[in-house]
Amino acid sequence: MPAESIASPSPRLIRDGKRFSWLAGVCWLITLAIALLEVGALALRSGHAGLLHGGFAFNVDLSWLDMADAPDPAFVPIDHFTIGQSLLCTALLALRLLPGQIILWSLMRLFGTYGRGEVFTARNTYRIRVVAWSLMAYATVPLITHASLFAAGMSEVAVKLEVRQLDAFVTGLVVLALARVVSFGCAIDEDRQGFV
Repeated sequence: MPAESIASPSPRLIRDGKRFSWLAGVCWLITLAIALLEVGALALRSGHAGLLHGGFAFNVDLSWLDMADAPDPAFVPIDHFTIGQSLLCTALLALRLLPGQIILWSLMRLFGTYGRGEVFTARNTYRIRVVAWSLMAYATVPLITHASLFAAGMSEVAVKLEVRQLDAFVTGLVVLALARVVSFGCAIDEDRQGFV
């Protein structure tokens, strides 16, 4: 079998790469819109944005769906805090949402390069590493935000650890190991191209 046919990615990988790139792009746009709405609600000190049990919360009026529940009495609207505290909340929420945005953007770009038939490249290795580090940031940033809210006197919760944070951190480690494997694949692919 010729070396070119071994090296070229399958049409299925290219097709799936394009599909997954579009899917990741749609997910990124949806989550970006939601993130901008949430950060904007905090920045504009909307009565629908605030804190609940040491975390960020948003009251959405669904009365038109007959799904409206009474707001949780522990919900504290952001306009009950000083402007400085609400600005801190806005910055902390933006920091909290950033890793997820980076993950989806990187996946969209990674699948896009697969859709162009580029598999073992340094650029893809870099994107996989970005996803890995962003997953670990996604796991650790809530520790920073909770501690900051506690230090600012806005929350009674100094440390809040959830199972999803541990899941994200372990997944980040696995993806980081995968990036290492892809980098070996890149080296093998470069060596193979040197012989062709």
